[in-house]
Amino acid sequence: MRNLPKLFFSWPAFFVYVGGCSLFFLAFTVVYDPFSMRDFLDMGRGLYSLNLSILFAILLVLLGCLRLALRLMKDSKKFTWAAYVTWCIGECLVLALAASLYLTLMLKGEYSYFTVLFGYCIGNTYLILIYPYLVITLAFEIAALKQAEQAKASTDESLIRFFDEYKNPKLLIAAGAVLYIEAQENYVDIWYLDSGRPRKFNLRASMRSLEETAERHGLVRCQRSYYVNPSHVTVLRRENGWVYADLDQEGLPSIPVSKTYYDKLAKLL
Repeated sequence: MRNLPKLFFSWPAFFVYVGGCSLFFLAFTVVYDPFSMRDFLDMGRGLYSLNLSILFAILLVLLGCLRLALRLMKDSKKFTWAAYVTWCIGECLVLALAASLYLTLMLKGEYSYFTVLFGYCIGNTYLILIYPYLVITLAFEIAALKQAEQAKASTDESLIRFFDEYKNPKLLIAAGAVLYIEAQENYVDIWYLDSGRPRKFNLRASMRSLEETAERHGLVRCQRSYYVNPSHVTVLRRENGWVYADLDQEGLPSIPVSKTYYDKLAKLL
């Protein structure tokens, strides 16, 4: 069985689970009054608000402690989904045991501990908390899958991923398909091959933000406003005192090459 993604052991997951489940319990109980909890917690003495607040505090503190304990498992290589499901079931059981103990004390022996525990607290705990558990788990699983896809793409040197100025992925293509990149004020034009034909992708980003990505995938700065793929350069030629790089695709302009970058590009041809 697949191991639990490391994202589930992170601090964001800790705070979302502890805060999300606790707040959901409080809001769901107040708004919907499931299983006649208002009458049960009132105990005929106007104790509804007090009991609900203490149960919320018990849930918050205990779940926080249990989730801290879960974080100790983050280095385990065999913490599977089955183990995590078992852990979540155990969390609800511990919460029900604690809630039942508190309510038994407050009821002053009117109900036995096990009557309260098995007849009320366990069922209510599982039926209420199953919703936030499922939603939060699904959300983190989707996030973990996206992280895995991004990590796989970033380690594949045959692919190059372009991000906009907000760090959102916008274009994923084979590095060898990129022809050149040209700066256009607040944008860059990425020229690449698609089914053997040159195409342009307009990306809101700066040349500086693309520097590390471009150089890591073999693109070379040839002028302040240009990156070029040396594998698509057929020749460097001089014209009227200027140097230009001609590409292997018809219909594309020659790319200007400044003196600063000429030697570096020429050695790659």
